Amino acid sequence: MSNNNHSLQRISDLVRLVRKEDSVSLTELRNQLEKTTDEVAAKIGVSERQLKSWELGEEQPSGILHSAWKLRLSDYVDEEISMLISTDNPELVTNFWEILWRLHDLNY
Repeated sequence: MSNNNHSLQRISDLVRLVRKEDSVSLTELRNQLEKTTDEVAAKIGVSERQLKSWELGEEQPSGILHSAWKLRLSDYVDEEISMLISTDNPELVTNFWEILWRLHDLNY
């Protein structure tokens, strides 16, 4: 698989995880992004203990918190997209996100 195809698959997998609505996807997303619980907890504005509780399925974040962590973690995916398409232009990154989001709606 070429490097670009591998990168596209990686980003597609990350988008799939951002779209999911369960605690397992949070853990998997964090692992895929190679981030520590401390880094992700700081990024999404919760304690490391709270994040671990979500990841273990002991608690579920409220709808608002769930949306907030997904939005904040998507910044990490933006970085991956920027590298893949060789741009720092946020509009192009947003357009790429929209395309991937729609492809996933079609079960890409």
